[in-house]
Amino acid sequence: MALYSQEKLNTLFINQIKNYAIFAMDTRGIITSWNKGAERLKGYTENEIVGQYYGVLSPDEYQQAGLPEREMKIALEQGVYEAEDWRKRKDGALFWADLMLTPIFDEAGQHLGFTKITGDITKQKELQDKLAERQQSALEHTNTELKKINFDLDNFVYTASHNLRSPITNIEGLMDLLQEELQESGCLNNTVNEIVKRVNSSINRFKHTIADLTEISRLQKDYIENPSDEYLDIKEVYEDIIVDLEDPVKRKVCFIQTDFQVHELKFSKKNFRSILYNLISNSIKYQDPERSCIIKISTRLQEPYVLLRVQDNGLGISQHHQQQLYSMFKRFHDHVEGSGIGLYMVKRILDNAGGKIEVESKEGEGTVFKVYFNDSM
Repeated sequence: MALYSQEKLNTLFINQIKNYAIFAMDTRGIITSWNKGAERLKGYTENEIVGQYYGVLSPDEYQQAGLPEREMKIALEQGVYEAEDWRKRKDGALFWADLMLTPIFDEAGQHLGFTKITGDITKQKELQDKLAERQQSALEHTNTELKKINFDLDNFVYTASHNLRSPITNIEGLMDLLQEELQESGCLNNTVNEIVKRVNSSINRFKHTIADLTEISRLQKDYIENPSDEYLDIKEVYEDIIVDLEDPVKRKVCFIQTDFQVHELKFSKKNFRSILYNLISNSIKYQDPERSCIIKISTRLQEPYVLLRVQDNGLGISQHHQQQLYSMFKRFHDHVEGSGIGLYMVKRILDNAGGKIEVESKEGEGTVFKVYFNDSM
């Protein structure tokens, strides 16, 4: 049996690997050896390629941009350069390759050159691309269906609220007539009067619900048809809200502290007002009767967002209820009037605009709402 040196065995071993291109270069990137796998994969024979700069195996634009030199530099600095990228065959055809470029050193640590291993993974990439294309197509189809469902739901909400408005107005008018008739005929005793009051109260709640449904529909319609690019003055909107909340009917004494570090915001003014109004009015409504009501409102830049923070020392929200906080028609305190639609609307406005809302709350201590607006200023 013939005996072979270690070097000869290594050469035989490398040459018999046919699925990978394996070759060596000197310190300048000049090719010095070339296995059969490299010939099969790249198209060059050993005689044709040895002595050439290895950059000829990269696409022309890569060579012009100096990427082969950059690969050698990274390999020397990091001990290896690994990537998946395009490579070029002798006939100019490109293929997707798995690459590993490794610097070689002698025992004294002197740099001798590089070894390069390249595998053709074009088929895997084609499969990955097809899978990604199918996933994208499925995602686009799902998005289209969701948009259609949302459009149909918004249409239904708008139509239902519009069609309900007329009969409820008729009922309200009929109740006024009935009350007058009962009064004129002397039949409006305490019991009947209480019944009439409860019916009128139910009518008012019904009207508020219809108004809320209409507002939800308007929010979605406005976002699709009129994306806002206006700049609003945060302090101006705040002061307008305070004037509204100081109406004698809505008045509840609270001490409000403000710290507006960000003064302008690129956002729909009416939607921003709706958000801030809901958060302030909730803090006022759900104040703790056992202590003075204090509300702190601030804005600051927290890239990539503008952060609006509204903190109160009110009744707080339990951990269980926080999970349902943005559900439609959910209310967690029954001692004050409300439809349970406000925070749902706040969340929907922010979702539409690419923002977000977070809450921190503890029962008996208070609540902090953090609203994040995309900083596109």
